[in-house]
Amino acid sequence: MGLLLLLLCVGCGGDDRDGEEFALYHLETAIGPPGLDGELRCGPPRVACPGILEESPDRVFRYPLLAEPALTGDDIDRSTVRRATDPSTKGAVVLVDLTVEGSEAFERLTKEAARVGGRDLAWHHIAVVVGDEIVVFPQVDFDVYPDGITDAPELQIAAADDADARELVQRLRGD
Repeated sequence: MGLLLLLLCVGCGGDDRDGEEFALYHLETAIGPPGLDGELRCGPPRVACPGILEESPDRVFRYPLLAEPALTGDDIDRSTVRRATDPSTKGAVVLVDLTVEGSEAFERLTKEAARVGGRDLAWHHIAVVVGDEIVVFPQVDFDVYPDGITDAPELQIAAADDADARELVQRLRGD
């Protein structure tokens, strides 16, 4: 269910020229452990950061990149990025339509995370990166999605709050 906070509703085309870079990674295989150095960052206002046990970390952590992203800004339709409310949690979310190629890449990414997680007997995660920031990293439940998440036309990205959702929309749209 945690993954559904990230996911799920086909746009056409997008790139990083008008907004900040966008990427999805298989967290456990493409991003290194938290430390003081690295290309990516995570910290306030995020409620959680990968590999950090404390809730609402009070400082920024850095993460090295170990592999290329599975999806990029070319796989989303930036014109569709919008703020919404998750009906089940009432929390602020950002919705991003995937291109046809993006939906296929998302399926491959979640399938890899589910299969490796099933082998490891541990949930693996998808890291959502905007600019150089890990925004959220939902888990892929290998029992529920053993073949990944198929035919996902959009991503649903959980935001820290309404102000954070508005900021993420501006960053992705380039407003």
